[in-house]
Amino acid sequence: MLNYEVGDIVTVLTISGEFVGRFENSENNTITLSDPRMLVINDNGMGFAHGVCVTGKNNVTDVTFMNFVLVTPTNDEIVAAWRRATTGLIS
Repeated sequence: MLNYEVGDIVTVLTISGEFVGRFENSENNTITLSDPRMLVINDNGMGFAHGVCVTGKNNVTDVTFMNFVLVTPTNDEIVAAWRRATTGLIS
């Protein structure tokens, strides 16, 4: 069981990438995030994809990870960028 509160913004590192979202729950070795975004890096720097995988739907509302390497609180600057990406609001 992970020690995060519902609503905490966390980063989930998986073997396929890094994801940021709002912690919803964890049980049976899984973690569920709402408003998940995949971190991407390109020539312009770091940003967020509109989804969590190349062939998945854009702007999914939640995702459950069954395999992950680690979960950690998200850096404040990344939280602000995630809020802009998910709500359009500048925090």
